[in-house]
Amino acid sequence: MCPPDDGFASIPDDMPPVHIDRALNLTRASTIRGRDYWLALRGDRPMPARADISPRGMREFLPYVGLIELTALPEGGEDYSVRLAGGKIEELFGSLTGQSIRDTLPPEIAARWRLVCEEVRRSRMPLAATGRVAFNNQRHLKQEVFIAPLGENGTVQMLFGVLDIWPVI
Repeated sequence: MCPPDDGFASIPDDMPPVHIDRALNLTRASTIRGRDYWLALRGDRPMPARADISPRGMREFLPYVGLIELTALPEGGEDYSVRLAGGKIEELFGSLTGQSIRDTLPPEIAARWRLVCEEVRRSRMPLAATGRVAFNNQRHLKQEVFIAPLGENGTVQMLFGVLDIWPVI
């Protein structure tokens, strides 16, 4: 296992590491816009509510947006389902909207997504993550994601994410 950047997750040796940044230092225009949008909506609250976000407010970066909701599993426990995946996200991962990550993504990729989602949900704080794309072994691509909680009364009800992917030269 590769040691994670901050101790919250382990990544198998054959997977590229994920670098977590809780200071939210982002480099891509879309993720910066997403972070700034979320922070403006949050204001003095711990997190904005799902009802606070709108496509109009996200028009400059909407193709990069993902909304993920917590779903109960029939056999017990919980998973994450993609409520909305922007066009840029679906270009790489295929159709995700309306799908459970465990049923749509390969197990090792779903586990990576779940680790990041769980950390945001647990901490009720946003984070940034960067690394090479592991999906379909497309390691020639790099990714940067901003992911943050949406909810009310201190309860996370959904996750707001902005994902940018680009080729590494």
